[in-house]
Amino acid sequence: MGRNTKYKSDSLCIAIFTLCLAARFIEYFLIETDRTAIGENVLHKAAGIIILALALKRVNLTWSDIGFQRNCFVSNILKGLLLGSVCFAISYWLELTILALQGNPAHLEIYISSFSLTGSGIKNTDFVFFLLCVVFNVINVWMVKCHLRQWF
Repeated sequence: MGRNTKYKSDSLCIAIFTLCLAARFIEYFLIETDRTAIGENVLHKAAGIIILALALKRVNLTWSDIGFQRNCFVSNILKGLLLGSVCFAISYWLELTILALQGNPAHLEIYISSFSLTGSGIKNTDFVFFLLCVVFNVINVWMVKCHLRQWF
């Protein structure tokens, strides 16, 4: 099957953007997953990945055609987790040091909380919430990279 290079890329990009925006509004205002146990607006991100996958299939392109590398997928996720962990460790160490020097000793608590427009302050400490946090962040990064590669 040959590549379809005769599609109108501007129209396709606008259509993808419109569908993704509609999915975002539906999730934010109708489903409101940030108020559920999920605590994260992740459905529109997953929908965006699916929409882009369908668009790629429609124009006979693959993920590797837009810059994704299958052979480094897990390795790159682990590198990102390591980088994030090191940056957080340095940041928290600096913050705790500064607070201690100011005479305000602090302590760390490890928990997962979620953003909510209603200001919910639930602290989740179960392992499943940490796992969901990692999965949702991978989905978020994938979605962002998908659409940045689409536009640029």
